[in-house]
Amino acid sequence: MKIRFKSDELENYFTTPLSEIKGKLPVPKEIIMQFKKKVLILMSIESVEELSFFRSLHFESLKGERKGEYSIRLNLQYRLIFSLEKEDILVI
Repeated sequence: MKIRFKSDELENYFTTPLSEIKGKLPVPKEIIMQFKKKVLILMSIESVEELSFFRSLHFESLKGERKGEYSIRLNLQYRLIFSLEKEDILVI
């Protein structure tokens, strides 16, 4: 699927090699590394239903104010939240 990022900062974290990211980071580098891996998985799938086959991702549909959005785990503390827009995935 095609990926779009909600902010330029998220897109920069994905496109820039980890060794070239400078300055104080809002999250540890390990989380950015996991973020990159998970976005690559999202790019490789044909439909969101395929994510349920990856049990380690802990794919879930969100509720309440985040209804219509989905999440997958980066680690126990962080998760990647995204929504579907036609044929694109918007990483929030």
